[in-house]
Amino acid sequence: MSLHEAVRTYFSDPRVIAYYGAAVKGTGLWYSEEIVFQDVFTDTDAGLLELGCGTGRIAIGMHGLGYRDLVATDLCSKMVKEFRRITGLLDIQIPSQVADATQIPFEDESFDGVIYGFNGLMQIPSASNRQTAVKEVFRVLRPGGKFVFTTHDREHWKLKDFFKKEELKWRKGKQQPDLLEFGDMYMETELGKLFIHAPSVKEVLSLLSNAGFKVEYHRMRSKIANEPSNVRDFADECRFWVVRKPEE
Repeated sequence: MSLHEAVRTYFSDPRVIAYYGAAVKGTGLWYSEEIVFQDVFTDTDAGLLELGCGTGRIAIGMHGLGYRDLVATDLCSKMVKEFRRITGLLDIQIPSQVADATQIPFEDESFDGVIYGFNGLMQIPSASNRQTAVKEVFRVLRPGGKFVFTTHDREHWKLKDFFKKEELKWRKGKQQPDLLEFGDMYMETELGKLFIHAPSVKEVLSLLSNAGFKVEYHRMRSKIANEPSNVRDFADECRFWVVRKPEE
C-alpha cells in the first residue's frame, strides 16, 4: 500500500472517524485557533474554505463564532458523511464536499481565506504534493487573502532528539523503507498507522515562497494560548502559520 492510500485508509477507519467526531464537542475550537482565526479573519462575512475538515471540529466552531460563508472539504468521503450527520443533528448549515487539496475544485480567486487545521497539510505524502497543495491554495485565494495552517516543527525540543536519531539512520540508508523524505513519520497509534511529515521552519518557508505567499507570522501554539489538558491530550504542540497572497 502506498502512503497516499495509507492516509486515505487511516481516515476512513470508523475508529478514527469516531475519534474526530467526539472532538467536535469534547474539544471544539482550541483557544489558540479562536485567537488566530478571529485576528486574521476580522470580517465574519469573509468567504472561507476549510481543507481537511474531518467531522467538523473547526467548521462548527467557526460557525459558532458567527462565520457563515464557509465551505468545508475533506479528502475522505466517510469523514464528509459524518460531518453532514453531525451538522444535521446540530441544525447547522455548512456546505461540504469531498475534495483533494492538491486539486481544489473551485475557480481561481474564490475565497477570502483558507484554513488547513490540525497539521493536515503535512499529512499529504511527498514534498511535491505538498507544494502542489500550497499552490492550489494560492490559486483559489483572492488577492490579499489569508491562509492559516499548522505544522509540527522537527526542530522543536520535543522532536529534536528523535530526528537526530532519524538523521543518522538516513545517512546510513537504514531509515524506515516506506518513508519518502527526511521528516516523514509513519507510526503505529491506537487508531491505526498514521503518516505525518514534520518539517523544519526553513522547509515551510520555501514551500510558501515557491507558491508566492508572503509570511505574516508563525508562532508555536503554546506562545499563543495556554490550552486546557483536553486539547493538549488531543493534539501535540504545533506551529501556527499565517500567510497572505499579495494584492499585486
